[in-house]
Amino acid sequence: MANQQTLKNTVLFKQGGLPTETEVVTLDGLVFINPKVAGGEYEDIGNGQLGNKKSFVDANNVTAEFEIPVIGRGGGAAGTAPKFAELLKACGLAETITAATKVEYKAGGSLTPAQCKVFTDGYSRTVTGILCDLTISGKVGDLTRFKFSPKGYTTANSTVEANPAVTLDTSNAPVVSNATVFTLAGGTVNISEFEFMLGNSIQSLYAIDKKEYYLENFDSSIRIKAIKTKGNETHWDDLLAGNVKAIVITVGTTAGQIIQIDVPFAKVKDVSETDQSGVVVFDQTFRCQSSVGNDNFTLAFK
Repeated sequence: MANQQTLKNTVLFKQGGLPTETEVVTLDGLVFINPKVAGGEYEDIGNGQLGNKKSFVDANNVTAEFEIPVIGRGGGAAGTAPKFAELLKACGLAETITAATKVEYKAGGSLTPAQCKVFTDGYSRTVTGILCDLTISGKVGDLTRFKFSPKGYTTANSTVEANPAVTLDTSNAPVVSNATVFTLAGGTVNISEFEFMLGNSIQSLYAIDKKEYYLENFDSSIRIKAIKTKGNETHWDDLLAGNVKAIVITVGTTAGQIIQIDVPFAKVKDVSETDQSGVVVFDQTFRCQSSVGNDNFTLAFK
């Protein structure tokens, strides 16, 4: 008997319908779906018998929570959406395309459920009713990495189905380097890594004739790790004063390969200091607050 090979792992994803080969996701790691079959347990009590606990399952309530890792890439040309745009929209982000200039994603988009098909060496699983959460991370000397966390409904058994023939995205990905632009209130900070967390709170409704995931709320934040300059206590001052500052992170310089995160109203909510090879570094976490509407953040591809 042949072994099932994990490298033959293909993911298709689309908001609002069943994806085809054109909606392939170029992965940064393997994707596995482990269905969770709902159920519970009970006891038959009355005759004094021990070991009387039993279990049951609800075969109509099979869910899946998994991760889809993706390397951050632009669309290849300014004003062209990235190839993983369907995943971004499944996070509830609104897409705005400015021709030949940029594509922006902000909160307040359509919450139309998405569908995902995951193939592993001739077997497939389909997940429906999907909404996603998102984390974007970057370290100096590495690429920008997007981690999508979908929740949806599936079946317990996989289906025999050949992996589709797909064309992957092999375009250049920008590197987070010491030339990456990071500004805090217009000034430069010597950060070594960052992490943006969309913070979607995705809940489920399960009742007679209804099962769906919905977005209860979101609470976005951004965390930075930076090298502390001796005598500089600004990160503590900002926490005590409740200061609100603008954050801009721009990775890449070539049109069509630029990724930018803009947080205009970032308020410090946590600070800590630690050692890094004999140098003091600090972690600073900001809440991405809104001023008017859904202006908590903007993710742009330029």
